[in-house]
Amino acid sequence: MNPKVLLIISLIINVALGAALMKPAAPAPAPAPTAPGGAAKPADAPAPPAPAAKTRVVTQVLTNTVAQKFDWNAVESADYKQYIANLRAIGCPEETIRDIITADVNKLYEAKRKELAGPKKKFEFWKPAALMGAVADPERTEKERALNKEKRALLTQLLGSAPDEKPDLLASTATQLEAMFDFLPTEKRSKVFELMQDMQAKMQKAMKGGAPDPEDMRKLMKESETAMAGLLTPEEMLDYNLRFSMTANIMRMQLAGFEPTEQEFLDLFKKRKAYDDEYGLAFGGGLNLKGEEKAKQEAAKKALDDDIKAQLGDARYAEFKRGEDFAFQAMYRTADREGLGKEAAVKVYDMKKAAEDQAKQIRTDQTLSSEQRAAALRGIREETERAVKGVFGEKGYATYERNNGTFWLNGLSPDPAAPKPTGKR
Repeated sequence: MNPKVLLIISLIINVALGAALMKPAAPAPAPAPTAPGGAAKPADAPAPPAPAAKTRVVTQVLTNTVAQKFDWNAVESADYKQYIANLRAIGCPEETIRDIITADVNKLYEAKRKELAGPKKKFEFWKPAALMGAVADPERTEKERALNKEKRALLTQLLGSAPDEKPDLLASTATQLEAMFDFLPTEKRSKVFELMQDMQAKMQKAMKGGAPDPEDMRKLMKESETAMAGLLTPEEMLDYNLRFSMTANIMRMQLAGFEPTEQEFLDLFKKRKAYDDEYGLAFGGGLNLKGEEKAKQEAAKKALDDDIKAQLGDARYAEFKRGEDFAFQAMYRTADREGLGKEAAVKVYDMKKAAEDQAKQIRTDQTLSSEQRAAALRGIREETERAVKGVFGEKGYATYERNNGTFWLNGLSPDPAAPKPTGKR
């Protein structure tokens, strides 16, 4: 399948800034009270040392209030309800109480959210993924939603209502994206982010007024890659391209049904990336070549295919070519969505090939009249439709049909023409 212009994705990285809770400093202890009326201390009290200079005497008037040292530890409590009661007891304003408790609860649940991540997982660049490799993790997302719901319920219980929060729709995705940068030392990540954002801004500018010029997009991609190569080591650059290059993203979509191993994907990527760099096919390059340039491109494509076949072997190469087929990709997506497995997609694909072979024989059979030929082709189509429904089920077939997966059936025998209006009312 020739990829139609374009796959332009914004990579959004959310950096959460933690709020620090400042504890009030304990006031200085009050000076020890003197005796009433400034009376002298008892005779047996030790005499104070003689002042070296003139001393200022401060007299404190005693009241019935006993001065105490303020201790924040006496206010804090592991029990939030008790913590709130203690804050109220020292006269803390309700608005401040709300801020303190909200910050404390947020800190608690941020720690719980980080625990969801578990041990670091290697980013599996060779597996089918969303654009830019941003693999969704439905299980983790659901757990984070449950934590947020639990946090809001606790704040409502403690404060009467949870504070309004902007839903961070990308927080979960940003967390999962962190795994994509596992190949980079921390000190290089911010520089890589800046280069990616710069590339995104340039792409957006190039897209103003409609579809961008493919040649402009190829130049931008090349410029970005050159800048990135100046920052990263060759090994880091390979890892970067395996995650973010247009070649890798197209391969992840095209080869979903092929299900390559890590090593297969890596070897295929190196071959494909060199070809794409030469002819820029990720952005429609090579489509308008003519004459000698076209012949050169076709020779390079054949050499690429021969190289891939030598790498994979005949049987695996056949699976590879099937995986590139747009018709099989639609079958694979339907089977995967219905939980039927790759085998169901392969079965339907074999039905397609058999039906097309039968249709070819019917079309070349000169003994048939046009009416007989049309009837035979219609019969092949109807039989094939029933067989496909038997594999996908009625619901799965309806989805397959709705997503234009059944286009090849119309190639066996065209849909009957819609009846013409008679003009009568």
